[in-house]
Amino acid sequence: MPKKKSNKITGVFKIFFSSIRSYFLYLDQTSKALAFPIFGQIFSLALIFVLTYFFTINSGSFNSIGTMSVIYLISIAVLLLVFVKAFYDYIINFSALNILFYTHNNKKTVKKINFKENNAVIQRKLFKYIILMLIVTVLLLVPFLGIFLCLSFQIFAFESDLNPFQVVKRSFNLTKSYLLPTITLILLCFVVTYMFLPSLLIWAIEKSSFYSFLIVSCEKFFNLIPISDYVNNLNIDYSLKNYLIDNLSPLYISKMFVENMFSFIIIGFTLPFRCSCFTELYRLYDNEKIKEFSKNTDEIVKRAIG
Repeated sequence: MPKKKSNKITGVFKIFFSSIRSYFLYLDQTSKALAFPIFGQIFSLALIFVLTYFFTINSGSFNSIGTMSVIYLISIAVLLLVFVKAFYDYIINFSALNILFYTHNNKKTVKKINFKENNAVIQRKLFKYIILMLIVTVLLLVPFLGIFLCLSFQIFAFESDLNPFQVVKRSFNLTKSYLLPTITLILLCFVVTYMFLPSLLIWAIEKSSFYSFLIVSCEKFFNLIPISDYVNNLNIDYSLKNYLIDNLSPLYISKMFVENMFSFIIIGFTLPFRCSCFTELYRLYDNEKIKEFSKNTDEIVKRAIG
């Protein structure tokens, strides 16, 4: 058994580096597909902030505040719809990209991706998918339980006969026997895509005037929010109150907001890399089930559709 687990750890490192190759092979196609889901969320929220700031500072100068209020509310509603659509597309890609890398990994030639077909596989099971997302979200509140949930979206994409609860159970069963290899891959992906690359981008952006422009722009908006007044009204210790006021300044919040925005961009565009990693981990752990699949790359899609 130790030898088998050792082989699995070696396999995990092979998966990690082969997924880097797969990620860059399909980077142009996946980046185009993820552009709206990622930037749609960012720009819609940014425009909501801009409109709110503009409306707030100019509300006293409008001749017809009622008309402007209607225009403002309609604009906010449209932007919220854009945000919801972008968010919806992103979570669909969260599972649909697994199908892409299952069918295209280890191929000698790069093929054109049929995103519409891959997304349709998940959309046909949308209700089950929403239930699975809710279950996983709740279970992630339990410390360390996320380790056992890391294959849930791969299993959901590939095994259409399972309900959301069975998907979670199966993910648990697949990972519990190979806990160390699973943790190894999770740590590798987390350090690279959630820590190193976002920090690298933020470090590079901080050198530009664009970063300062964003900070100043956000600070103007957050200055409109009476954070200090709210904290002063809290019935808490005086020293804690001062600490919160100092650390919840508009400037500090603006910096956190901008840095999180750039982190989200990197994390979003590296989603295909993580999908490739955990799809191959599923393949590594589930050899018996994999043998049932046809070598024809279209069969996995047909199986997923059910």
